[in-house]
Amino acid sequence: MLPAMVPSAPRPRRRKPSAVGRGGNAAPRRRKPTQVRRSEIADAAMRLIAARGARGFTARSLAREVGITDGAVFRHFPSMDAVVVAVVERMESVLFTELPVEGGDPLTRLRRFFEQRVDAILKHPHLSRLLLSDQLAQLGAPGQAARLEEFKHRTRSYVLECLREAERCGDLRGVAGPEEGAVLVQGAVLALAHAGGGAGAAARLRTRSRKVWATLESAFRGSGRCVPRFPRSPRSAPAAAPRCAGRANRPRSSARTIRSSS
Repeated sequence: MLPAMVPSAPRPRRRKPSAVGRGGNAAPRRRKPTQVRRSEIADAAMRLIAARGARGFTARSLAREVGITDGAVFRHFPSMDAVVVAVVERMESVLFTELPVEGGDPLTRLRRFFEQRVDAILKHPHLSRLLLSDQLAQLGAPGQAARLEEFKHRTRSYVLECLREAERCGDLRGVAGPEEGAVLVQGAVLALAHAGGGAGAAARLRTRSRKVWATLESAFRGSGRCVPRFPRSPRSAPAAAPRCAGRANRPRSSARTIRSSS
């Protein structure tokens, strides 16, 4: 006759160690303030839409990107459409909150704008990609896509007005007029935004951006010598004659030509 099997006692479950606060009491998990969490969700949605497109933009993927549950997304936003609106509002804040105010040298103001815009894109690398894409339209948000077009128009208008003001002040004496200069400035920002990543990329791009601006400013302000000017666009003011610092800066051959022609 076999001995009776005595059931073994169940093993106690191991409890996960909880954070202990002062006095030995378990510290409750702190929730982030609503505004902080909303900003995190908007930034994550911006990255997600730019990287994966409209098809990859779901509540589950967004929650994973932030590190929260699916339901937590809808505690802060009533719908995914509301998240898209928050993304566009976040983009507007990043692009225009620190826009240099009017006054002072217009080219110095334009330099501050250039530095601010490059810095914003370095901190939010997916922003420029989303600006140049049609992902918001694919999400069924034509109103928000139209707002992105308005952002582009505001940016170009700001750059163009700085250059036109510099021309009125007599500071635009280089090879580029206002219309051409606006293309150069915006193109330089986009080129820097897509210059690549990797370790130390931000520091390298900031250094490169300073060199790029020095080149642009030289093209705007010109030098003491006469420089050729390209034909102006129809919207620009008529091209003025090139200004020179004086005969001391002219080549001797050109001075002889002037005397013989007179």
